[in-house]
Amino acid sequence: MKLRLQSNSIRFRLKRSEVEQLATTHRIEEAIVTGSGLGNTFRYVLEASQDVAVPQAQLEPYGVRVQLPVEAVARWASGPDVGIEADVPAGDQQLHILIEKDFACLTASEEENTDTFPHPLAGTAC
Repeated sequence: MKLRLQSNSIRFRLKRSEVEQLATTHRIEEAIVTGSGLGNTFRYVLEASQDVAVPQAQLEPYGVRVQLPVEAVARWASGPDVGIEADVPAGDQQLHILIEKDFACLTASEEENTDTFPHPLAGTAC
């Protein structure tokens, strides 16, 4: 799972197996460890939840958690849509949340493209 934080936006890109895991177990979690101890670990979690009607994000003591409606995840995981996207209130601003299927890079090696979704432009001139 790839995570991108930029300005007031958060973006996750999931490989095929991760999309399947989110749809079936309703949770994916990864961590960046910069040293020993809990204070040196940044966790990022993506959850499908019955408790939310729209995407939500919460900062937690050691990371960030984004929750998505279960129904939206099920539709997205089994359908052709590229992503789930929402702008949610964040104080006097909006937080842009984007969850996407990770497509194969057209110029990457087969190894780098393992477990990705087929790129829509593969086999055509870009």
